[in-house]
Amino acid sequence: MYTYEVKKINLSKVNNLDEYWDAVNKAQIKYCKGLKEVKEYCGGKLHRERCGYAGINGNIEYVAIRCE
Repeated sequence: MYTYEVKKINLSKVNNLDEYWDAVNKAQIKYCKGLKEVKEYCGGKLHRERCGYAGINGNIEYVAIRCE
């Protein structure tokens, strides 16, 4: 079973690209074991992207990347 690093990015105060990258750098990180735990933490299934999984739920963006 793989471990995933999940970033929880708050988009409520983001109006431009600089504010977005600032929010990404300040994002809370949680480590989840398996995609089932990622789904429970995010409140839904994330979409498969090139290097991991990503999705938006309300004003929160979740980005999950598999750790080695």
